[in-house]
Amino acid sequence: MRGIREHVSLRLTGRAAEGTPTIVGLPDVGLVGTIATSYIVAKSDSSLLGSIDLEGAPPVVVVQEGMILEPIRLYRIDVAGKPAFSLVYSDIPIFPQLIWSTARGIVDFAVRISSELIVSVGGVPEPNRLEVDRPRVFVLSNDKQFAEDIARKGEAESFETGFITGHNAALIKLGAERGLKVLLVLAQAHLQYPDPGASAEILMFINRVFKTQYDVQPLIEQADSIRLQLRDLMRRTAMSMSKIPKGLELEAPPGYIR
Repeated sequence: MRGIREHVSLRLTGRAAEGTPTIVGLPDVGLVGTIATSYIVAKSDSSLLGSIDLEGAPPVVVVQEGMILEPIRLYRIDVAGKPAFSLVYSDIPIFPQLIWSTARGIVDFAVRISSELIVSVGGVPEPNRLEVDRPRVFVLSNDKQFAEDIARKGEAESFETGFITGHNAALIKLGAERGLKVLLVLAQAHLQYPDPGASAEILMFINRVFKTQYDVQPLIEQADSIRLQLRDLMRRTAMSMSKIPKGLELEAPPGYIR
């Protein structure tokens, strides 16, 4: 519950890129954010900054090429020799009972490094995704004018009506409480299948807004192998999402009777 201070701690062992936007990609609809942020880490000059540790989370460590890593990691991203982003990435789904703790850890991290903008990238469920050749990208922010300006710059659409759930809703709320802009960037995606195509659209949006040059063609060409590689994470993520009201994004709230 938010009334109780969650036990969350930051471990910062590297030199942060002070003042840079913080990009967040957690396992969610279509693993869109996971794929996009993993690609950014792989295709940039990236360095590990530390981790977010949650009391109450199951004991898990990640092993990569003999190295032991924490599952929720923080990175510094340099582009063309200059600091570009800070980044939050998770190898594991965020259990519903830990959503508030995770969001609080992300906001604490952004405040610690003087980041004024959190950009949470992910997917929005699209039932007819197989019929959609190029997914649409929607943006929403706790600063409406900022969202409208970014939508034009990034050639995206404003998220006008619906619900936001899970960690994105928590980030919007906690960011506003701490005086941070939070921008959600959501691409139409399969609800329960990894969607590299949707992640490619997110990366192209990032290219347009932040003047980066990530080549998304490898994502498209390797889509089948990526889906196979991430099928187990998608299965675990789908189980976690089943406990929160995913799919509400597609519904219109009642609004006011006029």
